[in-house]
Amino acid sequence: MADEGPVSCTLVELGEKGLLRRGRRLRSMGEAVRYGLRQAGSIRSRQLAFLGWTVFSAALGAWVLAIMHRRIGAGPWATAVAVESVWFAISVFAGYIHLDLVRRPDGTPWRSFLTPNGMTLSRLALAPLVAFASAHAFALRPDADLVLWPLVYVVGSDLLDGQIARVLRLKSEWGRLADPFSDIFLASWFAPGLWWGGLLVPWLGFMIVFRFAGTLLAVFTIWGRGKPIRVVPTWPGRVANFAVDVYLPFLLAAAIRWPHWFGTEWLEWMFRLTAAAVLVNIIYFTFRLARTFGSRTNAARA
Repeated sequence: MADEGPVSCTLVELGEKGLLRRGRRLRSMGEAVRYGLRQAGSIRSRQLAFLGWTVFSAALGAWVLAIMHRRIGAGPWATAVAVESVWFAISVFAGYIHLDLVRRPDGTPWRSFLTPNGMTLSRLALAPLVAFASAHAFALRPDADLVLWPLVYVVGSDLLDGQIARVLRLKSEWGRLADPFSDIFLASWFAPGLWWGGLLVPWLGFMIVFRFAGTLLAVFTIWGRGKPIRVVPTWPGRVANFAVDVYLPFLLAAAIRWPHWFGTEWLEWMFRLTAAAVLVNIIYFTFRLARTFGSRTNAARA
């Protein structure tokens, strides 16, 4: 990049364009962050809408933490507050410096931070909270109706934000990039939380984390090598995402609100189908990843 001018794109776009090369990597990343901060304030209405979704997500998280404070020990609760607070701040900052991506596929900017984007932001920022609630699900049963439905919104947003964007024609580059990353982080937190709470068998929890966190690691590794790639969804990935997005919330709901679901045949079938979908996706992604590292392809398929 020695002959190129100042970076005029967001941080994630650097990776997609293959501009994270050695030598100027840290400088380019710093320039991208500064560019993002400038662009974030270029449209006041969009900035205010983002702030509104941030406040809403913070209030939702504070509500769940307040309920948890009544039912779990001081040590685990303090840990949940600390981890969630740090994660929330990082997630909001990452979303903010990429507000320039709240634009249509044709490049024209949206004047507001769109509803599906706001739902994605909530899912990303509150992912650790879902894990801590899952780990203490049985203790939260006395307050099931107070704590479950906010969590249903967070985890269920993955099934809604994309559909809302398509039906209402509210697609944006921000959503295209943030949606898969929020899915990865949510699953990578959710599965260990359920396992810690005794709700998910360890081997399936490992497979889910391997599939989602492995995808993230692979993308960052390819970006770090200066390869121009785009994260493109595939049918095996969509099927695995859907299976995980349905099965894990059902386990959490059973633990908090409907314990009679455990042992039912339909829940057992959901377990089998989820395991099969994740396994197929891991095999497919491993094959695609090998081809990506061995070629100059411009798309990473998850």
